[in-house]
Amino acid sequence: MPKKDFFILYHKCLLVVVVLSLVVVTGLAQNPSVSEERAQYELEKRGIEEDEIRAKLLEKGIDPDDVDPTDPSALLSLERALEEAVRELEEEKEEEKEKEKMAKEIVEKMTQDTIVPQPQPDTENGEDEAAEESAVVDVNESLNLPEAEIYGQHIFRNKSIQLYNKSADIKPTDNYVLGVGDKVIISIWGKSQENAEYVIGAEGYIKPSKMPRIYLKGMTLAKARALLQSRYAEYYRFRPEEFEVIVNYARNITVNIVGEVFQYGSFTIPAINTAFNALVAAGGPTDIGSVRNIKLIRPGEQVRKIDIYEFLMNPSIAQDLYLQDNDIIHVEVADRVVNVEGAVKRPFKYELIKGENLRKLLEYAGGLKENAYKGNIQITRFVNDDTRIIDVDLNELDKSGRDFELLSGDQVMVNTIPKPVENYAEIIGAVEMPGKYEITRGMKVDELLKKGILVKEARTDIAFLLRTQKDNSIVYERVILDDILDNRNAASNVELQSRDRLLILSLSSFIDKDSVAVAGAVRIPTKIPFGSTKNIKVTDALTLAGGLRQDATNFAYIYRTDPGNIRQKEYLRIDLDAASANPDTPDNMILAPGDSIVVFSNLTYLDESFVKVSGAVRNPGSYKFDESLKLQDVLTMAGGTKLEADSSRIDIFSVIIENGVSTETLVKTLSVDKNFNNINDADFTLHPYDHIIVREVPEFEFQRFVRIEGEVKYPGAYALIDKNEKLWSIVERAGQLTDEAFLQGASLYRMEEGIGFIVMGLDEVKKNKKSRFNYILKEGDVITVPKQKDLVTITGAIKTRDIYPDKIARTGKINVAYHKGKNAKFYVDRYAAGVGERGRNRLITVEQANGAIERTKNFGFIKIYPQVRPGAIITVGTKKAKPEKEARQKEKVDWGRTIADSIAQATAILSLILLIQQVNR
Repeated sequence: MPKKDFFILYHKCLLVVVVLSLVVVTGLAQNPSVSEERAQYELEKRGIEEDEIRAKLLEKGIDPDDVDPTDPSALLSLERALEEAVRELEEEKEEEKEKEKMAKEIVEKMTQDTIVPQPQPDTENGEDEAAEESAVVDVNESLNLPEAEIYGQHIFRNKSIQLYNKSADIKPTDNYVLGVGDKVIISIWGKSQENAEYVIGAEGYIKPSKMPRIYLKGMTLAKARALLQSRYAEYYRFRPEEFEVIVNYARNITVNIVGEVFQYGSFTIPAINTAFNALVAAGGPTDIGSVRNIKLIRPGEQVRKIDIYEFLMNPSIAQDLYLQDNDIIHVEVADRVVNVEGAVKRPFKYELIKGENLRKLLEYAGGLKENAYKGNIQITRFVNDDTRIIDVDLNELDKSGRDFELLSGDQVMVNTIPKPVENYAEIIGAVEMPGKYEITRGMKVDELLKKGILVKEARTDIAFLLRTQKDNSIVYERVILDDILDNRNAASNVELQSRDRLLILSLSSFIDKDSVAVAGAVRIPTKIPFGSTKNIKVTDALTLAGGLRQDATNFAYIYRTDPGNIRQKEYLRIDLDAASANPDTPDNMILAPGDSIVVFSNLTYLDESFVKVSGAVRNPGSYKFDESLKLQDVLTMAGGTKLEADSSRIDIFSVIIENGVSTETLVKTLSVDKNFNNINDADFTLHPYDHIIVREVPEFEFQRFVRIEGEVKYPGAYALIDKNEKLWSIVERAGQLTDEAFLQGASLYRMEEGIGFIVMGLDEVKKNKKSRFNYILKEGDVITVPKQKDLVTITGAIKTRDIYPDKIARTGKINVAYHKGKNAKFYVDRYAAGVGERGRNRLITVEQANGAIERTKNFGFIKIYPQVRPGAIITVGTKKAKPEKEARQKEKVDWGRTIADSIAQATAILSLILLIQQVNR
């Protein structure tokens, strides 16, 4: 029978059997007419998928593909297995619902401050993965965690363990439990080829092309790989090593972490994280949180215990602690914490669990140090409002195999061995192997000498034995080594005591180590050891120093120090030419111990001279002078002349220096061709300290541009065609003003020297080209001519809230229509309800559109307010509050002088009334 036909037959038989079994189970035997549609309906009604039943049968060792649909006994066995599979699946689905319900109740009960989990998108089709990644929050990044208090807390606070925020950070292990949202990649190579990617849907299965559903939810990766390999083998040809299953993207799950953690709540994290990784999100246990008794609660299952110490000793256990959605991690308060200090390898506070005591504590602390004193370990304990010290002999515990029970709060101190090393004698000085050696009973000096081995230069006529007394004072005893070595005097070969030190003297210590130094203009400045023969001459010392350098002078100095008076020095000048020509000359003298020969360099006596070039050259600077240096060379090394250079005007300033004569400066002007050859004085030569200046062509300059913007016919950049070109000239070259031009608001911005805006009156310039506002323009100037304005702005201490809605008044300013010929007070009174309570009439100012600021002129009680032009800003100023001291002084004003001033003011006012009235008209 072809495989396709067999599969169709099997499918129908399977559905029939399922319905028959369901009929038996549900008591529907009165309906013998069963169809395939009815079978499918019964499965859907119970929320069971065909592939789920198939997976269950495979778990029971029954392969439906091997069942003969024509064999009644085989179908009967299949029916019983199907009944059991359906019952188990229904129980599992009911159990899952109970788990979810229990999880919600436990979380609500154990924590009140819960972070609402991020909603997880539907990933059945592999969509919205980016949204899932962004939903993951690493809370630990924002926590400022203290130093660990209990050993084991440090792995969460020093980031030894990380939280994987993205599922791509790490690939799952075989123990990873698959769930909804996981992305599975199946690869086949060899005779068959396949590379497909599937996302486990909400129902817990994947649906490969042209294959039935395969349920993977709840399986470990290892079991899922075996199942997939078995199912794919029915449709593809491959060897086991040609099949691979990997999880490319792990789903997100919500884990509830409560108890003694730094930040408890619900955390949405990738499922690839283990319980240890999840604890990182909450910051790990607090200072009082347990590291030994952390509970992993999964509704419907037995509570699992997480032990950080077990993880530190065997990190692989983390793979057995993968999490599932709605798992609860509860960190309890640490129960029994004991502190250990002293001679242990890792002193710290440790949490102990039941059955762990002193021995386990020392094991957790890394064991004892080599100098630990096991005879008396002291334990400080708090008992009944009292502090007690308990001495424990660890040696006795080791012999008896017993342990010492520890209580929470115990302080364990492991002391070091108190007694220093004493069973030694030391030999130092002129020996090949100095150091400390063990002494035994009856050991004498000769045995110590054999261990230390005397060197050739050791003095054997005398040595010293330094003997330490009980009060730690030192006694020196003379020892004659010759008597010991030759067995001439047994009394010298004394018996050694603990901490004796035998000092062997060296013959070299009693010889002065003199030397002769050679420095200066020699090839190898050096110090030459001075032998006892004292026969080193000057030429010998110079030869040992590698000889003279080329720049060496023909003389040198010997600095000689009197050994009896080191502050006294003698200076001896020697002729090196004479010393080398005749070794017996007095200049080739025999050197004395401590002599220092200094050979000088000819360069020391030469002044460095230079030639300087500046002006219109590309690289101005100084160049070392030499008689071979010419003008052409200097200009070439200076990068040549600039474009603006005048090659016919090169000034050279020379200084005449003669011994005993005042210096004199001379100048010479030369011309050069394009190759910088001197064309008017071929015999000219440079001198030391000459200063060459290349002049610029008179009035040389590149184009200077200004800009005009706004209401002109041709705005843009214009080059100044005259050194003193003025403002209106540019306006005319720009095609004159447009009809919309607002002349009173025109502005000029000057970039030169950072001047900035310049107040101008373009309207006056238009009327009179000789106006003071017709400025001479500078390079970089920007002229702006705005459009016509018909508004005036009023701001400051005004009463806008009395007449305008709040939405206008709260802006602090109002914009009103322009009235020709009116002053600032007119606008304030008419449109702003007058000056405000803190405002002052005399402080009214107007900033015109062109930037000019005009103030109110005060003549006592008479005020002249500035005229307002379009686009102006009227500001009502406020009176500044005066200090209390000034107010008190004001009360003490001389009233007589005040009245006199008032009379004088009134007289002046009367004389101006006529003029003021005329101006206001």
